[in-house]
Amino acid sequence: MTSTPPRIAIDAMGGDRGSLEVVRGAAMAADSLPEGSTLALVGNQAELEDHLRHLSRVPKCVRIEAASQIVTMSDRPSEAIRGKPNASVAVAARLVRDGAADGFISIGNTGAAMASALVHLRPVPGIARPAIAAVLPTVGRQVVMLDMGANVDGTPQQLLEFAVMGVVYCRRVLNRPEPTVALLSNGEEESKGNELTKRAHALLRRYVPEFMGNIEAGDAFRGRADVVVCDGFDGNVLLKGAEGVVEMVMKAFREELTRHPWMALALLPLRPAMRRLRARLDYREFGGAPLLGVNGVCIIGHGRSDALAVANAIRVAAASVGSDLVPELTRAAEALRARRASDAA
Repeated sequence: MTSTPPRIAIDAMGGDRGSLEVVRGAAMAADSLPEGSTLALVGNQAELEDHLRHLSRVPKCVRIEAASQIVTMSDRPSEAIRGKPNASVAVAARLVRDGAADGFISIGNTGAAMASALVHLRPVPGIARPAIAAVLPTVGRQVVMLDMGANVDGTPQQLLEFAVMGVVYCRRVLNRPEPTVALLSNGEEESKGNELTKRAHALLRRYVPEFMGNIEAGDAFRGRADVVVCDGFDGNVLLKGAEGVVEMVMKAFREELTRHPWMALALLPLRPAMRRLRARLDYREFGGAPLLGVNGVCIIGHGRSDALAVANAIRVAAASVGSDLVPELTRAAEALRARRASDAA
């Protein structure tokens, strides 16, 4: 793993909460980074300078990189990339391409962040399509699930590549030397699933030593595997459904426990445990999801990210840079390609 201080570019203009939250998040994360790290806030220079002036202290590692355009949530990604070449997300990606940054973060338009990464960083050789890998809570330790929305229609070959990339991320960033891999399906049996799942199962069984078989969605959240592979349609539906269930349960829990005034006193001893539970399920604690399979670190955050979520996204980006994630992904993709070529010969 490299000891070089990370240099992170941050698209400061795309989030739902405005650029001030991004600036606050950068300031929050700065003290936890190694000496010599840099955080480049990319966006409207005057606006970002005004936010920095209102901070009680501006960390010395924070600087501004001007960008004259913004990609909004309503912009079509392909049109935005062509029509707004100086958008903050595009400038952030180019900083990585040009060697001025090691990775970039965006909490704005997800499609635009992906398009910028593909256009400016290019895919890792041997990877057909990059995948969004989300780290999700379970009843045990966290699980890496991919793809969570980058590819609506997947192929068996792509799911195989997702599994290989998930293993690398688990080993290098989450420090799990022997991760297990499962394929999301509607049953554990090899015969279950649609045609895509069945064909992907055969490939994973042949080329992924860590593969343990199919897994149902419920068992994924029970932590039965370290890496869970699916196509982007199923992954995104699962992710959004899980977010909704968490919000519903927490809201219902609060409503029931505050139904009567006298219950407030009874709840006092439970407050520390409730705070810990909320933190375990809070998307802000996970920072952002890496886009695996491009030649540079790219972290995609939730559009609703506040300062805490931005700070944690910076932490994820720094950990990915420090773990030599992209070189390891490149080596793993090349090894997979060589083995498949040998089998085909």
